[in-house]
Amino acid sequence: MPFDIDTNAREERRGPSWEAFAIIRDNVERLVVVNLGWSIQLLPGVFALAFPELPAWIRISMGLYSATVLLPATVVLYALSMAAANGEHLSFDLARSFLRELTIPSFRALAPLYGTFGVLIWIIIFANAAIPSLTTLATVVALLWYLCAIYWGPMIVLRSRQSALSLAARSISLVWKHPAESLLTGTVCAIALVIGLVSIGGLFLIVPVVITLIHNEQYLDLIGKNRSLAVQE
Repeated sequence: MPFDIDTNAREERRGPSWEAFAIIRDNVERLVVVNLGWSIQLLPGVFALAFPELPAWIRISMGLYSATVLLPATVVLYALSMAAANGEHLSFDLARSFLRELTIPSFRALAPLYGTFGVLIWIIIFANAAIPSLTTLATVVALLWYLCAIYWGPMIVLRSRQSALSLAARSISLVWKHPAESLLTGTVCAIALVIGLVSIGGLFLIVPVVITLIHNEQYLDLIGKNRSLAVQE
């Protein structure tokens, strides 16, 4: 990926959340357009849930579309957010280039990781009555997995050939070595997501971009502090 990481400069920068909002301030119009492009891919799935009176085949088709397209669209959102942070001009051609490059890696490496959330949620829901201790364990694992997910997007953008196992191992290592930073970032992003869900408009206009920027800046901030990570990238 064509991203130059200046680790020395990042050591002197503000925290990831402040950097994310500074990037938005300087690129607000383009980032809103990028966010809208991502949101359009989500809309069919939202409509499928919101209008149960629609024919089943239409709802299933819309749900499958969003479920299939949303993963590569999200990875492209990470890539465009990182490009904006590097001062690159955001354009449709750049987005299309990222989509060509990152679609296969997104399914190969990220689908199993995000799919694990579905398994954990299934365990939490269906084991609740029968095995409460298993539900508690699954809830704890899901929360830790959520913290690991902070790093998957920027890692796959910077090194698209990574496997799901490699992403999982590296993200677990980052959470283990930097628990306070990971927990703070996860909390800030969770608050942003709740605000977006409550306001609806925020979710479709800017909140996903805010979250991807914070994730990117958190990961790059750790690279600036950890020379071995910087060498790997």
